[in-house]
Amino acid sequence: MIISHTLQNLLQGCELDQLCGFLQNCAKEFPAIAMDKFGSHVAETALKSVATHLQDEGSYSYIEETLTKLCQVVVLDAVSVMCSRYGSHVLRSLLCLCKGVPLDSLEEFHVTKSSAVLAERLNCRPAQPSGNNSKNFQHGFAVTFKYLIREMLNHAKDEIATLRVNKYSSLVLQSALKLLVGDDQELLHAILILLGCYEENIAQENFIDSARKQEIMALLEDTSCSHLLEVIIEVAPQILYNELLTKVFKGSLLQISSHRCGNFVVQALVSSTKTSDQMDLIWEELGPKFKELLEVGKAGVIASILAACQRLQTHAHECCQALASAVSSDSEYPSCIIPHMLFLESYFRDKSCWKWPLDGKMHVLGCLMLQTIFRYPSQLIGPYISSITSMEAEHIFQTAKDAGGARVLEVFLCSDATAKQKLKVITRLQDHYGELAMNPSSSFTVEKCFNASSMSLKEAIAGELHVVQAELSKTKHGPYLLKKLDIDGFAKRPEQWKLHQASKESAYKEFQATFGSSSKSNEQNVPVHQSSQESSRKRHKGHGKMDDNIGHGRISNAGASSSAEYPGLEISMAKLGFPGHKQGFKRKGYSDENDAKETLSKKFIRNSIETSFVRKSGKRKSSATELADLAGKETLSAREVQELFKPTTKTERQQSGMERTPFLKKQKR
Repeated sequence: MIISHTLQNLLQGCELDQLCGFLQNCAKEFPAIAMDKFGSHVAETALKSVATHLQDEGSYSYIEETLTKLCQVVVLDAVSVMCSRYGSHVLRSLLCLCKGVPLDSLEEFHVTKSSAVLAERLNCRPAQPSGNNSKNFQHGFAVTFKYLIREMLNHAKDEIATLRVNKYSSLVLQSALKLLVGDDQELLHAILILLGCYEENIAQENFIDSARKQEIMALLEDTSCSHLLEVIIEVAPQILYNELLTKVFKGSLLQISSHRCGNFVVQALVSSTKTSDQMDLIWEELGPKFKELLEVGKAGVIASILAACQRLQTHAHECCQALASAVSSDSEYPSCIIPHMLFLESYFRDKSCWKWPLDGKMHVLGCLMLQTIFRYPSQLIGPYISSITSMEAEHIFQTAKDAGGARVLEVFLCSDATAKQKLKVITRLQDHYGELAMNPSSSFTVEKCFNASSMSLKEAIAGELHVVQAELSKTKHGPYLLKKLDIDGFAKRPEQWKLHQASKESAYKEFQATFGSSSKSNEQNVPVHQSSQESSRKRHKGHGKMDDNIGHGRISNAGASSSAEYPGLEISMAKLGFPGHKQGFKRKGYSDENDAKETLSKKFIRNSIETSFVRKSGKRKSSATELADLAGKETLSAREVQELFKPTTKTERQQSGMERTPFLKKQKR
């Protein structure tokens, strides 16, 4: 233990020649070192130190020679290293180094975070082709990497069944598959070995026979196997994905969705759909079963279906209607929809005598699904709008104080509901804005309420914030909010403040008149958790693997009445602002579809309004409201110009209150 720490410190300060010399000299014993409790840390430190030299082109051949020597030894004892608690970590680091993964991206491939998994599944961006790896690893060792994967699987071929169920080897295999994305041939070869497919089936491109189907279904019973199967589905080339969908899962989706591990596999299957035909097949089995899924606590499956339908622009009307029907009774429809969704778990636990909990935490997936719903055109979500606008003031206040509930309100305030409908919610929060502003999460809601308010309500909100200004300025997020709403200006020069707000509102309306229709349409292509008004502050990712829930479409009288009450539900998708993919790309200003996909692929999720989880580029983005604010000024100071173009880091955004803390927790199996 002691000497290993010393070695780690020495390796961190070594020159490349010394690093490679050390690794080559201990290559024969490298597997034993990697599987040792203390030696594994030394091995990982050495590999990470080598990774810092990847950009040095002059060192490329020396590093490649060293890695090749290590790989040749490791593959001979691949099973032992993969199944080792410590060796698993070292082998994943070696795979990443051979692929050329930068140090700041290691965690994405080295560790499987449930928050990132669920975030990706609830992303509504257009699906990418399976062969398009958004990661461009420029400093990899392609030949060495391919050799390591191939030989590792060849030496372990007889032990595949053991490797699939072992927790540590499963993680190695998951990392290997993720790193192979972009090379369909190698990826297909690796997946088929893991699924135990015969060589003759591979040659005939008839990958899955009846025996393999039973074996794959058996994988759903084990946690490690199901994790591996999720990754296989997510990265599988389309030819294999279609076989898995039609030959293995078709006809059993409801049964698998109700399983403690299988429901996560169905989530992966749904979120990996690339065409409306694939979604049609899934909808046919699961669409009418929302209520059953909610009753057995599988909301994650329904959340994935909502996101996939929005992404593929299909079954929008059916989704909205089925979910509303699943969570409401005839006597309470539609007023009960939002309350039941906010407390999804407690409602289905005690439907007969459910009452609004006074201090309960709101259901994470229920909140996420509502955020997805409120991104649909208002013609489709009339019952949801009626429900949220009929909520009691104390319930809206409690919703605003909850981390998930606040996001639901924000998405509603940025939806295309009418101003009158939004004001019904905003006015019920009066006399509470000062208290809400003190909370880091609900302070975002205060800002959204202010932006969507009339002038008289803006004055009322500013007045409430002025009362708590001294306390608010001492918090991390307070100075940002006070500056954004110009509370100092309101207190010192109220008339000037009103003129400035009116000028800003006028500039914003002019901006919307010029660019609004285009951006409104394109909003439908933005990830479900990405805000409709791209603000300069982005929220964290936070999410985890969670159980699924949600309901069955109302086919009885309630369903008929909802159609009659909201005739706009029957309007075609084209008229509801769902643009075709190509049209959307042109509106965005992309030169072609590939450019659009490349840009969209950088988005990962979480914006200021929704639960989107967006990979930060570091460059500050300004919302339409902020641009309108600047446009309303006759001149800009040098500082304002600098702030407009100044890049910000994630830490700076957190410290300034621009970045929100996560509210999602790890999903349990």
